[in-house]
Amino acid sequence: MVAIDFLHEIVMLLQKGLGAGETFEAVFHLVEKSVPFESATLYLHDAEDDKLEIMHQEGDEVVDLIREIPFARGMGMASWVSQQEKPIILESLSKSRPGKERRFASFVSLPLRAADNLIGVLNLGHSTPNMYLQSDVDAFSAMAEELSIIVETFILRQQLEEKNEMLTNALVDLQKAQGLLVENERLAAIEELVVTVNHEINNPLTSVIGLAEILELSAATLSPEKLISAVRALLKEARRIQDITSRLTRIKSSESTGYIGDTLMTKLPE
Repeated sequence: MVAIDFLHEIVMLLQKGLGAGETFEAVFHLVEKSVPFESATLYLHDAEDDKLEIMHQEGDEVVDLIREIPFARGMGMASWVSQQEKPIILESLSKSRPGKERRFASFVSLPLRAADNLIGVLNLGHSTPNMYLQSDVDAFSAMAEELSIIVETFILRQQLEEKNEMLTNALVDLQKAQGLLVENERLAAIEELVVTVNHEINNPLTSVIGLAEILELSAATLSPEKLISAVRALLKEARRIQDITSRLTRIKSSESTGYIGDTLMTKLPE
């Protein structure tokens, strides 16, 4: 008689947050408390491809029958059982398919479902006949329901972790992109400021340099009146530069204005 009494263990297992290997080892340990087996294989259903894939194995051999026969979700009995509603129990295989199934004398296959969704299939095998009995089908069904809770919760948690990892990576990429955007905006602002300084200061600076060169070459021959006029012109252009630098320190916004073609420059406050 199969004894199913591990709901408390299921709750404790779900709270531990174990990895895949540890989770399914614990699942098989719970099963072994109630049902003896020598080998066990857990298949998970890949809903995207509608195929069964081996998720965990206990014992030396994959537990399945007629593995050379194809069914809708793959080769072997597990694929066929995945389309059934109740466990399939084969009490004794000692007289069936000689030479094919001798490794298992008793076999049980549990379809694992959550609501109407297939979660997977659990196969158990034993070399002793009559280890699994048809009279225990209801107990096996109850076991399948409880195991489905663990497996479905693990799958959902794994999917959540994958999505969290994707979101974390997306956030890192977004932060990098934002940093690059800020850097590009900063460089663009610097470029506009350089254009502004060049445009606003270059003209008076050119005048200053020109007047200074004239004074240097002609100071000895200039009359006092022309010398004073030249100095005043120098002062005027120097004060223009002083005014421009003062306006640069009062910039409070990133407003731009056109310069030449597509080139922009920073708009200076009045």
